[in-house]
Amino acid sequence: MFDCYIKMQQLPDEVKRANKIKVEAIVPRLDCVSMAGYYEGLKPLFSSKGQLKFYLMETRGLINSSDQRRAGYFLMGEDSINFSSIFLQDFDTDKQAQCFGYGEPNSNKTLKSGQPNPMLPFSEDAYLFITNPGFTEFEILIIRRGRYLIQGYLKQLANGTFNEALAAMRSQAKPIFNY
Repeated sequence: MFDCYIKMQQLPDEVKRANKIKVEAIVPRLDCVSMAGYYEGLKPLFSSKGQLKFYLMETRGLINSSDQRRAGYFLMGEDSINFSSIFLQDFDTDKQAQCFGYGEPNSNKTLKSGQPNPMLPFSEDAYLFITNPGFTEFEILIIRRGRYLIQGYLKQLANGTFNEALAAMRSQAKPIFNY
């Protein structure tokens, strides 16, 4: 079902210090602590050290679109590449500790810098997000060519249809960088 599973989290301050990562940064940094599967679209987002990290950015003031069409947040990766907006959805679930959202790769031909957009070849893919209300942990599920069914997939994720597939991906996930 899922091509890739990624677990991102804000690292504890002592881990940040040990790895020379800025402590108490204004823009929250989320680091990949485990991954299962493979997704070619992540390749340009890895740092030269082999880390996969995203910065959680608010869209207001940065993304020019009407409030109805603008997500509240987006994840920015290496070299200021926009990995995905995060459109959070309100589901009437008993899981108050979880928030669900969806996103997709940037489909613009170029980045704001004028450089070619490395995410363009993946613009038909779907990203599903599970996060805590404080946005300190994210689980990202990637479905190749799932963009046009993304909201249906999100509803199934929220109502538990994918619990077995999600549990399998979680159990297969391994660290990609030794913090």
